[in-house]
Amino acid sequence: MHTHSTVGSGFIGGLLDTTQRLGLSRADLLARAGLAADTVLDANSRWPVADVVALFEAAQRLTGRRDIGLEFATQVRPGTFHVLGYALMTCRTLGEALALVPHYRRLVFDIGYSEMRMTEQGAHAVLEWHVLQPQLAYSPVLAEALIASWFAFGRWMAGVPLPLRQVTFQHAAGGAGEAFEQFFGCPVSFGQDTNALVFERSLLAMPLLQADETLHLAMREQARAAMEKTFGSPDIAQQVRAALIPLMPKCEATLPHTARALGLPTRSLQRRLAEAHTSFGQVLDAVRKDLAKVYVRDVSLSMLDVALLLGYAEQSSFTRAFKQWLGMSPLQWRRETAQQLLRK
Repeated sequence: MHTHSTVGSGFIGGLLDTTQRLGLSRADLLARAGLAADTVLDANSRWPVADVVALFEAAQRLTGRRDIGLEFATQVRPGTFHVLGYALMTCRTLGEALALVPHYRRLVFDIGYSEMRMTEQGAHAVLEWHVLQPQLAYSPVLAEALIASWFAFGRWMAGVPLPLRQVTFQHAAGGAGEAFEQFFGCPVSFGQDTNALVFERSLLAMPLLQADETLHLAMREQARAAMEKTFGSPDIAQQVRAALIPLMPKCEATLPHTARALGLPTRSLQRRLAEAHTSFGQVLDAVRKDLAKVYVRDVSLSMLDVALLLGYAEQSSFTRAFKQWLGMSPLQWRRETAQQLLRK
């Protein structure tokens, strides 16, 4: 099990591919970053964040490309983000994909170094990246590569342009501002409080080209298995949450079905949840609430569709639960969300 912040091999491999296309050998890059020439990069390897920062900064110096982070982002594909990339691309909507990232982001960037946050502010959504470890120097080029890769991968998954309102970075511009505005297609501001993408909240309902519910569930299971193999078993509430998602559309979101999916006796599952200071009902309610806000926002789904996806036998039961969560009916919440977008 890893105890310090690490980065998955897919992200590192993307940088090595980028620099090789620009005529820089892997050996030269590793040497300039202070890494051994025989450093192993395979599907299961993970590198310390400090080494990855050194690689990106060495790549920028050796290529002379101020916009190397943007060049890196142009080649981002699912494998860059480990199996998480495949789970994301098979989501139904962009909002669903963004909601999934926190559960498995550790496969790409381990916890501790940085944090991704997604907030909704009126008619806008803001996707931010914060560095959490002060002992590791903030890296402008890594920040640019991450922000640009999120944007590029989202655009690739949707298959259409994704208009942004604004992009901000904490560090100074350092030149090449025009290249950044051309890449993002919007104003780009440096020296700001945060590294962020700002876009219309309506984009969260954007359908993804390769949405596939069956494949998505399989990819989520692979992501879960990869997380467990790399970092150890998640806590019992997380395990129950992951098990419930494929059970709900089959109306099998019950304690016995969940226990069976986890390979546990029902009483053992109840006991372990109690030891974690929660219960099956609380976990189920939290999962349904989180997914309900994603599904209800999707105008292509009827309220009956949403109820069935969440494992309710009747639409009326879902409506009552939604009112308890958010203080209004799902249709009213959908209308108010749409009106907020129109008032922009």
